[in-house]
Amino acid sequence: MMRSATRFGSDGDVLDIRGKQVWFRVVRIYAKRSYCSPQNSALKRTMNGDRKHFRKVAGKYDYLPADYSKLIGEQEKHEKAKKKPMPPSQLVECVQRLMKMICDIRAMEELVMELEYDATKAPLGKVTEEQVKAGYAALKRIENFIKKKEFSKEFVNAVNEYYTKIPHYFGMRQPPLIKTQEQIKVEISLLEALSDIEVAIRTLNVGENDLTINTLDRHYANMKCALDVVEAKDSRFEMVDKYLQTTHAPTHSHYRMRICNLFAVNKEGEKEKFIGNIGNRMLLWHGSRLTNWYGILSQGLRIAPPEAPMTGYMFGKGVYFADMSSKSANYCFPQKSKPGLLILAEVALGNQEKLLNADYNADRLPAGKHSVMGLGAMGPDPNGNLTLEDGCVVPYGQPIALEANKAQGCTLNYNEYVVYNTNQIRIRYLVEVDFIFDF
Repeated sequence: MMRSATRFGSDGDVLDIRGKQVWFRVVRIYAKRSYCSPQNSALKRTMNGDRKHFRKVAGKYDYLPADYSKLIGEQEKHEKAKKKPMPPSQLVECVQRLMKMICDIRAMEELVMELEYDATKAPLGKVTEEQVKAGYAALKRIENFIKKKEFSKEFVNAVNEYYTKIPHYFGMRQPPLIKTQEQIKVEISLLEALSDIEVAIRTLNVGENDLTINTLDRHYANMKCALDVVEAKDSRFEMVDKYLQTTHAPTHSHYRMRICNLFAVNKEGEKEKFIGNIGNRMLLWHGSRLTNWYGILSQGLRIAPPEAPMTGYMFGKGVYFADMSSKSANYCFPQKSKPGLLILAEVALGNQEKLLNADYNADRLPAGKHSVMGLGAMGPDPNGNLTLEDGCVVPYGQPIALEANKAQGCTLNYNEYVVYNTNQIRIRYLVEVDFIFDF
């Protein structure tokens, strides 16, 4: 299928109409020339006549392969499912609610549409890992032009290539040229979301024809991540709640958080791969949007691929954690009407490289170092630390000014902890919170 997502718009496409593939083009009714042949139109617009040996020509449309194999028999499958009653779920009620929340495809679509992704041209169910990586590679090329401040024809071609790989919808507006680091960061957010959603949808589809199991139970089983409810009277609940409330940063005072549900997490394979023997293990916060969590719980926290630009990763490509709950909660994008999800992970920090300023190449750790700590001006009082029976440290002391860090000229408000090996991470708790706004 040939389709365009360049800055110059699109005037032809293959549409799916009642299960049939139809070439569609708007033309003047008195036009003498026939436009009924998609092959002729595609040849004109791409300068390619054979998709098997397709080569992109500058200034011409690109070929975006679409996989329709999953559509075969899909309608019959849905009709069959409708006729058979759904078996009841075996999950406890709060886990059922959680699964509905993190498996919500419509919410995923709404998120990417907010980021101006065109889900009609490239439906989420058709997004592939290769497509996302191609988007990262195109964005990295744009970043190189921005760094050199070269906004030439080649730069415009690079932007067009990105919009082709990752279709956007701007309505009647002309697609903007991506000329700033801030714009790059927004596009990275989109690609990160698409990456997690791609994993989520691929995992959700496993065993979809098995009608003997409740859909939520199947999604839960596919996740390969056990979630056990921690009751409010449990000492672990009290510990997590204290950590949440005590380390809410003073600069994030426009909202408060309240725990709705707490789940102890046992992600399949994490315990066995965890390299806790490097020492300096801490229980730290990590937050993300609701739509990312099924992908995260299915595959674990992941590091940006080599294709991704460096922009947006203050200390290089790694997994970022905080000792202040609200610092991580801000990455949930708090709203009155929606709960948020954070995790508490046991992180093996080992020998830390401590930095005062951003360093995009910090992932190139010096010999003997295992992680990076970005030093903040405020953090939990170390005298208030709790050491658990297994030796993991919970930094839930009252926030204090860290004068030693300030004296050295630190530029961060709060500490950042970054690891570059996911085997240094073991997820221990999933925390569902309500956001309470006082205005």
